[in-house]
Amino acid sequence: MNGTTLAMKRTLARLRGRRLWTVLGLSTVLAALPVADRVAAARAEARLADRIAHRQSAVVGTPQVRIDAFPFLLSAAEGTFSRVEVRADAVTGEGRPVQAAVELRDVREEAGGYTAARADARFTAPFGSLVTGLGPDASLSAAGSRQVRMDRVVLGLPLSVTAELRLSGRTVTMVPVAASFAGRQIDPADPRIAQVFAGRERAVPELPAGLGPTDVSVTGAGVTLHARGDDVRLDRDPSGTV
Repeated sequence: MNGTTLAMKRTLARLRGRRLWTVLGLSTVLAALPVADRVAAARAEARLADRIAHRQSAVVGTPQVRIDAFPFLLSAAEGTFSRVEVRADAVTGEGRPVQAAVELRDVREEAGGYTAARADARFTAPFGSLVTGLGPDASLSAAGSRQVRMDRVVLGLPLSVTAELRLSGRTVTMVPVAASFAGRQIDPADPRIAQVFAGRERAVPELPAGLGPTDVSVTGAGVTLHARGDDVRLDRDPSGTV
């Protein structure tokens, strides 16, 4: 083997070695990108959760925020996010606990803040917070997608009333539609039944970000008020951060 051939082999070996290290380096960088992207998203979610907690006095504790954008860094640079989800525990002005879930769609950066093309929200009050005034030992449970069932004892005998929840404008009412006493069906329009539900109308308070009520429903978790808003304005944090 002459010297020229040996030199060429050594050169090729060095080139292969450099190529291998280049491939390994690129692989490491590419593998790290999703991690770095998720870390940046998590930091932005934490900042947003902290800001919501400080700006919304009704919120209890720290909300859970998820920004649905990948790659996040690109979306942040463009100032647009396809979806932002917020979940939080809160209390009403009357001190009733509420679980809030808000989904913002097509969030975009604008001068002085952000705008969401659409916002859908659910505010769920557990049954335990709604029984006040229904009588001693009263309990509520789901009886349908828009109906609740009240059970209590009257004169030592069981009374059961099914009421339908209705939303009219910004007012929620409970209208008795079926009742039984001691296992026998009775007229839900009976004045004694009506008296139990008298004054059960509830005016929907002002909702955050200008959302308006659209529906009311019932699940095993409680009574849910649905709300929606279009072109919802979100003020920017004074620091200018996401």
